Amino acid sequence: MVNIEVNRSRTRFAIPFDSVEGIIDDHQQDVNGFVNIGWRHQLGTQNLELGQASELFIGTFFRDGSLAYTPGLTDSVAFTFPGDTSRYTIAEDRSFRTTGAKVDYTVRAHHGLEFKTGVLAQVTSGHEDFSSQTNTGTSGPTSNSNLNGSDVGVYAQTAIAPSDRWELRAGARFDNHNAPFAGNQNQISPRAKLSFFPSPANTFWVYYARLFLPTNVEDLRAITSTSQGGVGAAPTLPERDDFFELGFVHRFPFGVVSKISAYRKNSTPGIDDATVSGTAIVTSVNIAQVKITGLEGVLEIRPSGPVSGYMNLAINHAYGSHPITGGFFPPDSSPGYFDLDHDQRLSAVASAVYSSRGFYLSTTGIYGSGLTNGTDPDSTYGRGLFDFNKNTHVDPNFIINASAGYSIAVGSTIVRPQLYIDNVFDRKYLLKGAFFSGASVGRPRSLQLRVSIGT
Repeated sequence: MVNIEVNRSRTRFAIPFDSVEGIIDDHQQDVNGFVNIGWRHQLGTQNLELGQASELFIGTFFRDGSLAYTPGLTDSVAFTFPGDTSRYTIAEDRSFRTTGAKVDYTVRAHHGLEFKTGVLAQVTSGHEDFSSQTNTGTSGPTSNSNLNGSDVGVYAQTAIAPSDRWELRAGARFDNHNAPFAGNQNQISPRAKLSFFPSPANTFWVYYARLFLPTNVEDLRAITSTSQGGVGAAPTLPERDDFFELGFVHRFPFGVVSKISAYRKNSTPGIDDATVSGTAIVTSVNIAQVKITGLEGVLEIRPSGPVSGYMNLAINHAYGSHPITGGFFPPDSSPGYFDLDHDQRLSAVASAVYSSRGFYLSTTGIYGSGLTNGTDPDSTYGRGLFDFNKNTHVDPNFIINASAGYSIAVGSTIVRPQLYIDNVFDRKYLLKGAFFSGASVGRPRSLQLRVSIGT
């Protein structure tokens, strides 16, 4: 089987980044495209003893894109370089091209025994042009450079099921990431998942994985180096994680499935996104240590009849410790721990859907206890799962979304008008304060009408 996918898109939009501060009239254009070609070949034939046949997959891909960010003429100059008292606006013009290939080979030696190995390799090239300017038109530090990087990943894994009650999936992966100034960064990452099926209604599992998350191939640090007389910010390095998970799934006989899981992730270093002050430019930075602990419960309700729904409840705590390095920024070595930019202690989602004879009606409630507000932690700060640290988070919020649609048959054609309403009661709330990235306000009530036509 051969698959070919081609996509090309361009988006232009204005960014009223922070109108309260007078930063308005910014413009950004994103261009993105990809071409994927994949060939999947079945080796041998299926039989009752071996199960599915072995398989070979060979694919190649090409990605390209660009981002042009132009600050408005009336912008409030807000960005400062270390050791420079002048304030600047930042403009960005970035482009990239990535070419790569992927090969997977799967061998199903016997029923309950499978081996798989593969390789993924890609090369990235691009160009970055960053410039700064004061409100009087004086040029500040700039960065204009070509970029080259690469990624190679090789893995092998196996799935062993000695009986209907036990299954072990284990494997290892080697990754090598090459990016400007960071050099070659590599890691061997083992992972294993043991599942126990005491009955068709129950599943238990325990999972461990060593993870390696490459960074973007970029060189934002060069503009900081220019401003500091050749002393650049430290390069952003890949994230390295130890991830642990325990879980249990129970299937009730009346169309209800429940799931509960507990997880822990330790990152050394971690990665988060930071927004350059006074711009919409986002860059990755390293956090020396990151710890994330969480509990999550899911209840899926699918009884016979037109009504279905689900509920998801999660509590987690994501916090880190200094120093913070990489991106545009010089190291921040302030002592102490802090909640991460995306930390929200309690999250809940509940949804119900009615569907009958081509008509459907859906409503979803979303609750969040609040993301960080940018306030520095004080003596009351806690690192426990149930330490809500309310003084460093915005107020909780709750919104309701709804949608409805109807399918109409016109000959052999199906016409389906759909209406979507976000934030039905137009609640006004703050998603987060200014911390790693700028402050974010919850979206007001919005309506979208969509009509799809198919045969």
